Amino acid sequence: RTGQRQRYEQECLHKDGSRIPVEILLDRVCDKQGNIMYYYATVTDISSRKQAEEALKESEQRMADIIDFLPDATFVINLEGKVITWNKAMEEITSVKADNILGKGDYEYSRAFYGTRRPILIDFVLNPDINLEPGYSFIKKEPGMLIAETSVPRINGQKTWLWVKATLLYDSHGKVMGAIETARDITARKQGEIELRQTVNSLQELLEGTVNALSIATEKRDPYTAGHQRRVAQLACAIAQELGFSSKKIKDIRIAAILHDLGKIHLPTDILNKPGSLTDLEMQLIRTHPQIGYEIIETVPFAGPVAQMILQHHERMDGSGYPLGLSGSDIIAGARILGVADVVEAMASHRPYRPALGIDKALEEVTMNRGILYDPMVVDACIRLFQYRRFKFKPA
Repeated sequence: RTGQRQRYEQECLHKDGSRIPVEILLDRVCDKQGNIMYYYATVTDISSRKQAEEALKESEQRMADIIDFLPDATFVINLEGKVITWNKAMEEITSVKADNILGKGDYEYSRAFYGTRRPILIDFVLNPDINLEPGYSFIKKEPGMLIAETSVPRINGQKTWLWVKATLLYDSHGKVMGAIETARDITARKQGEIELRQTVNSLQELLEGTVNALSIATEKRDPYTAGHQRRVAQLACAIAQELGFSSKKIKDIRIAAILHDLGKIHLPTDILNKPGSLTDLEMQLIRTHPQIGYEIIETVPFAGPVAQMILQHHERMDGSGYPLGLSGSDIIAGARILGVADVVEAMASHRPYRPALGIDKALEEVTMNRGILYDPMVVDACIRLFQYRRFKFKPA
């Protein structure tokens, strides 16, 4: 029987006088009692393997030299998960010296970021089947390459945001030989984004306050329509949502609805509160309110077409509306929604010149003039809201 094999590497003299590296495998053969009977050796020329190993070392050294001068923090692991390159920028960002981590595996590199051994992005690009812990916001995913953003708790003793990119490395034969990860500190950018969001939120709150103040000022001039604009906003937003409008467009429609009668602030209160029929002159004055409202709001830098919706909310599909006599698709979608919501709420509510007619009468009006005065899709959405979605006006 054979005993334990021993392995040696050494140089031998070739018959041409040169020295070559060889691998010697020494085995012993024992009898049944375990006594050594004899030894035999297998000698293999490993010149090609040694040349390949040397070439690999030179290649890794060249790569390490290049990576060492990269401005971004970068490290490389081989297929065994051992660190083979750790550049100066990585030393600076983690305070871990290359001498203390080169050759180490078992996720040792993750301790520099998280304080514990755990798979990180570079491991995931090498083996997509591993369980990557949450915390990565992926920007780009491609075979052999991942780009993400993540926050780490360990760098400089405080939470740090990193942009990270992990890519597979290939040898000259196209075989995967490892992976490389680059990290860039984007904490300042992230902090800027947070501050920008806070500023935007503050401006949004200021805008909301201004819109509400203007709406209240309008209703103070016309107490019979107090709450009208807010109820129109409720219905208009519900219609827009029913039609699949984006949240941004719905927000614009809401602002326009709350301010759609702003131009009435210019009209005499005795006309606004007149209990009887209006004269032709008084009606002409009433019909100026969309234009007046537009002129007030167009100076405010709203992101969407708020001023245009206010201007066009009394336009009608057949061109019989005011103040411009627009028709069909020349009327913007938001204004067509406001037109229907305005009529339904107005007919359902009390006015100085008549009592409330009720929702049924209002829906009958828009249904009868569907496609004539009012956009058919908007009317259909409005009908669905009341008949199937159980829409009800909330107290304004």
